[in-house]
Amino acid sequence: MSKNTSLHMKTLNKMIGKNSRKHLFPCIKDLVTSGLTLARFSREESKPSRQDITQYVAAWFKYIGVSSDECRDWMNGYCVDVLSAISSSSKSQIRHSTKSNIKYIFKSDVTFDCGCENNLFKACCEPSCPVYEEMSNKYKERMARKSDISYEPEPEPEDIGVGVERPPCKEKYSDQFEKAMEFALNSAKKGIAQKDIVTLLNDREYKTRTGKKWTYAVLHVELKKHGNADISYKEKFRDQFEKAMEFALNRFKKGDAKKDIVTLLNDREYKTRTGKKWTYAVLQAELKRHNAGEHT
Repeated sequence: MSKNTSLHMKTLNKMIGKNSRKHLFPCIKDLVTSGLTLARFSREESKPSRQDITQYVAAWFKYIGVSSDECRDWMNGYCVDVLSAISSSSKSQIRHSTKSNIKYIFKSDVTFDCGCENNLFKACCEPSCPVYEEMSNKYKERMARKSDISYEPEPEPEDIGVGVERPPCKEKYSDQFEKAMEFALNSAKKGIAQKDIVTLLNDREYKTRTGKKWTYAVLHVELKKHGNADISYKEKFRDQFEKAMEFALNRFKKGDAKKDIVTLLNDREYKTRTGKKWTYAVLQAELKRHNAGEHT
């Protein structure tokens, strides 16, 4: 175990506290201490990506009841220090991608489903794991559903010779584009910011209509076509603002100074009603709206 992984494990144990023995499953412990062990994969096998591990661990955090903020605070360091070994992205790109993936997991209906010994990462799995029976049953049910599906062989593609028109670019990527838009629309409905949806689409290697990478401008246009781009600021940031106020009011009741609450809100990247950074004046006005008492 390296110095970095030892530190992350120590922090994780402290975060979970007395429930660490119950909640720190063997696969999670393995991924935290070792990352992805490439020696367990043959040359021919496809290997999981940094994003795969990020979403897996985030789903575990969600499963054991850890908040998205606590998950993000821990995972930013873990992904940069440990998972960067299997990624070509810069540290800033990893941080941004990590934040986007955590938002997606916590706002979606994705649940923790490890697959036991058949987990994607070939991580350690033990029958003594507290959720082994539950996860084993999930895996068996999933495999049973797959076996019930009948697959018809695809017709052999016709040779495209001289004078035969090739399918246009838009047609070539139509299936993938439809899947991308389904994902984007579902994410937008859950309140995930468009810049984060762009990151998630590109992480999944979804392409646009013309087979290119997604950009904020392209996504905005496509969502507008589906009537999902013209969301007011108040509606767009409503969920996050409500969480911010719940946090601020709790800190205020505990006697924290307003200037310190402002710092904490911005450190956690909470936004105001209009999606901006918090200031002392804005917090003062919002606390008055909630009839909060006065102290500095």
